[in-house]
Amino acid sequence: MKKWYVSLLILLMAFTTYAEANWLTSLEDAQKIALSSNKLILVDFWATWCGPCKRMDSESWSKEDVQVLMKNYVPVKIDIDRNRGIAQKYGVQGIPYIFILDGNGKVLYQQMSYKSKRELIDLLKKYALDTNFLSSDLINYFKKANFTTAFRLGIKYQDYSLFMGDSIKNDVLDVAEKYFDDARDFLKSSDLKNKKLFEQKLDLFEIQEYLIVNKPEKVLKKLERMNAKDIHKGNTGFYNFLRYVSYLQLEDETNILKLQSEMSEAHKKKAKLFIKPI
Repeated sequence: MKKWYVSLLILLMAFTTYAEANWLTSLEDAQKIALSSNKLILVDFWATWCGPCKRMDSESWSKEDVQVLMKNYVPVKIDIDRNRGIAQKYGVQGIPYIFILDGNGKVLYQQMSYKSKRELIDLLKKYALDTNFLSSDLINYFKKANFTTAFRLGIKYQDYSLFMGDSIKNDVLDVAEKYFDDARDFLKSSDLKNKKLFEQKLDLFEIQEYLIVNKPEKVLKKLERMNAKDIHKGNTGFYNFLRYVSYLQLEDETNILKLQSEMSEAHKKKAKLFIKPI
């Protein structure tokens, strides 16, 4: 634990001195700094022989208003010739290729193309997120990726998406889904006793995604296919919560009243986050 904080302190000190060059060159260092500073990572895959990359450096990245917005990120340049493994991991087959990642390297945004100053400004404004809400769970996953840390982070990202605008909500939900996929993979090889309960809980969180994007009819159809009799006792409250929010979104007063008495005050409070203001 002490070693982690010492190395992190050294990185943070380095982070304050790289402003002149404006870019880190190590994705691993960028991840650690992003986790400690509650920022996302801005990645520019490039190469010394890439003409459009050089044009972006002179026409876009170097502009003062772009660099001001870059302070909301941990920027890192990855030379694809020197970092073939990383380029291959992210499927980089052409450059310039821009990615925005969280502290664990999960992708929120990616696009291969030259970007003008105006396009970069729009992009950097859109994804300038403070990840403090996710901080402890992001760090826990980074330190030890397993079912518990992946599952909790998937849940946290779904909760985070409830506070996002429509232009970015789906990107945040996609990251939540990536962590849930990790959780499923870890669950297969874990020694947890209640695997069936957690498998079903993962299914329910995937269904909840449709409520976040306001598709209650789809939620109810999926829940109906699951059959209430097959719902594990430990998942009953969550199952009913999903039904309750679906009826709220549909303004189905009859079914809202039927379920209301089964909802805790915490569930009622959270349900309000799923209702779009008129």
